[in-house]
Amino acid sequence: MIRWFVGRVGVIYVIVFLFSLSFLDLKMLEMRIKIRHLNDAIPNFSDMIIFTKDQSVKKDINWKPYKNYFELILRYIPDDLIIRQFLGVVDYYTGQEQEAITLFKSSSVMNGKYLFWPNYNLGVLYYKKGMWLQASGYLLKAVASNPQLTIWLMQGSMVYRQISLNPYFKDTLSGDINEAQSLAYILLLSSLNYMKQYDKMIVISNLAIADQHLSYKDAFYYYEGFAFFEANQINKAFLLFEKSLTIEKNNPDVYYYIADIYQEAGQLEMARDFLQVSYALHQKNDPRFPYEAQANLRFF
Repeated sequence: MIRWFVGRVGVIYVIVFLFSLSFLDLKMLEMRIKIRHLNDAIPNFSDMIIFTKDQSVKKDINWKPYKNYFELILRYIPDDLIIRQFLGVVDYYTGQEQEAITLFKSSSVMNGKYLFWPNYNLGVLYYKKGMWLQASGYLLKAVASNPQLTIWLMQGSMVYRQISLNPYFKDTLSGDINEAQSLAYILLLSSLNYMKQYDKMIVISNLAIADQHLSYKDAFYYYEGFAFFEANQINKAFLLFEKSLTIEKNNPDVYYYIADIYQEAGQLEMARDFLQVSYALHQKNDPRFPYEAQANLRFF
């Protein structure tokens, strides 16, 4: 009886073992199929990289391979925050704005921490729609985020590693984020300006000026100067406008408001000179100005 029982148990263990082997084989086969599908779907990222850096250079992009690839990854890894953000940009530029917004919102926070790129893209999107309150909310989250968290997440991304191997990719994660952070501050200040929240503009401008990693310092001095100008603190406004010009001499708007200050002070000749400079610079159509026009939705 005991021998029969032991033999019976042994058979059961053998069956379980053989079944587990077949299960492992099925899982392995499924994994291989997934990997093959992903490898077959990898697009050439050159157009995407070029478009991200300068959207005026390449506009006739075939977005379908990118969309197919990102959707395939999300089918296998639905919680991949980087891919959600990438697909959101593709959806936006293919006219699926609401889908893009949903993807950005679903990837904007990780473990209670704000991620930079989804919040930045939401801020830019709402800014372009003239929805200043919504734009300022997301842009504030973007500038308040820890860039190292976003960098860490992207460094661990399989797709980002694929992109970084492309010969057109020459930048660094930190450099990309620092530049976009600067533009996020500019759009935030512009949004606050449209809402006439000048006290907040002064606070945000000072934060941006104090951050040594940010570029476009002249813009931050200009916006703080404009806030004081609207608050009728003309002396502070004038000094800040002058400071802006010591950094960047070709922003026509700075000359325009200095001309206005001179005119109000009765110094008409100086006002005329600065107004002429402002007009001449506007005629040049320097693509850098206004800075707000440079901000577009980005993958990185």
